[in-house]
Amino acid sequence: MTDVAVRPLENIPGPAEGSRPRVQRDGVVFKTIIFALVVTAVAVRFSARQALWLDEAQSVAIARLPLTGPDTTLFDGLRQDGSPPLYYLLLHGWIELFGVGTFAVRTLSALTNLAAAGPLYLLARRVVGERAARVAVVLYLTSPFALYFATETRMYSLVVLLTAAGGLALEATLKRRSAGSVAALALCSGMLALTHYWCFYLLFTVAGWLALIVVRPRAAWGARPPLAALAGIAGGALVFAPWLGGFFYQMAHTGTPWGEPATFAAISHAYGQWAGGPTTQGRTLLFLITGLAAAGIAGRAVDGRYVLVDLKGMEPGRTLFFLATVTLFVAVAAGKVVGNAWADRYTATAFVPFLLVIGLGATVVVDSRLFRGIIVVCALLGLVAGYGDLSRTRTQASQAAAVLERIGRPGDVLLVCPDQLGPGLSRTVPSWMHVYVVPTYLPPDRVNWTDYETRNSKANGVAVADMALAQAGPAHTVFFAGSGAYRTYETLCTQVRGRLQDRRPLADEVMRQGESARVWENFTLLRFQP
Repeated sequence: MTDVAVRPLENIPGPAEGSRPRVQRDGVVFKTIIFALVVTAVAVRFSARQALWLDEAQSVAIARLPLTGPDTTLFDGLRQDGSPPLYYLLLHGWIELFGVGTFAVRTLSALTNLAAAGPLYLLARRVVGERAARVAVVLYLTSPFALYFATETRMYSLVVLLTAAGGLALEATLKRRSAGSVAALALCSGMLALTHYWCFYLLFTVAGWLALIVVRPRAAWGARPPLAALAGIAGGALVFAPWLGGFFYQMAHTGTPWGEPATFAAISHAYGQWAGGPTTQGRTLLFLITGLAAAGIAGRAVDGRYVLVDLKGMEPGRTLFFLATVTLFVAVAAGKVVGNAWADRYTATAFVPFLLVIGLGATVVVDSRLFRGIIVVCALLGLVAGYGDLSRTRTQASQAAAVLERIGRPGDVLLVCPDQLGPGLSRTVPSWMHVYVVPTYLPPDRVNWTDYETRNSKANGVAVADMALAQAGPAHTVFFAGSGAYRTYETLCTQVRGRLQDRRPLADEVMRQGESARVWENFTLLRFQP
């Protein structure tokens, strides 16, 4: 990330233009369309109104806990959850100011997501040039991947913001090696690790790349050995150090019991998610983004019609692609070793270098009309695909609450199995409903992941069902919200449901389970009447 990181623009032919009046008119139209798409993309970030699903509701439940005191604190909640604390501390302060409403808690993510555009632009301008930087920001603002996480009460937008800021600090350290840039790099590195543990994979990859430059100086983008940058990344350990106790506890007791480690095929899937996402428009966008990525990695313009492809790759696109891909490779490999699950949302830690590659690839298109057409189509497809994805129902919690409000009455009991459905339901069900999760028979607001698989394997579903029946008594109904598609609950929920059915044969389904393609967190709602 030094001066030679930017391709020599003097070697790229000028735009293939027509007459000057037409060029000016086309330029105004292009800028107007892009401005309208960007404004729409900003507004879309504040549009999600669906109920919070598990991860979001769990985040709010933890963040609203007190920081100190004799009862369960925020840090206690995090030890049970398995996450580092930075995002939750920010959300805690936000909740203190604006409350726990759905719009309020999602607004923090939207604003953080928008704030990331600033450092992303500065980083891209320094690494891949001004024109590529503008493209990268436009495609970021209209990216389905970025749009979705702008509307989710989770830390992934913060990851992108800190990654871009850390990239700026790294670039400054490689160029000038000042004490301030090293300190900024250490701060960003530590804050990344305190935001999401997958950021360790990015930090490990960048450190390995810097070490390779030290060993093989000719492979470097600059002549100065990056020892200061390595020191800055290592200095992040000082920022992370206060959380070491919680981290070691989580390593021993939480993990990701809800999922399986991924195969290396997940790497290509991650690129598909970054490029366009799961919708039809997103898959169409994938074709265009793939071409831009290839151009960014290995292409150089010859003229308005032809592009030269170097199969060895060209800098800086080659290295940016290396950093993104190796980060994902390290994540898969580490997951296989320690047993951690893969989730596409975790790959936000490697999203920024991908955006720089895409922006760089667009500069290879020197025909102005083709360039403008590609950017407009990509931005439009991204916006449509992103809105379709973020508009999808995330949980049936609101639907279940409406049913319970209509047919339930005070004194009824709702059993939730698995407990992962609990946080979302806790925000929507009537306050007079007695709600408990299987197998702990505790309130539903938070999932305790501590020794989760061991606890569930030893649980007695019959005993839990009997507790609910005893509490409901002969006069009240027992409701059961359940799904059999969750790991470690393969037989437990069936035991509970079977026991309720045996004791109360007068049972019916009052809400059908939604299709997984339409509802992310779906479940059925059963009624067992006296």
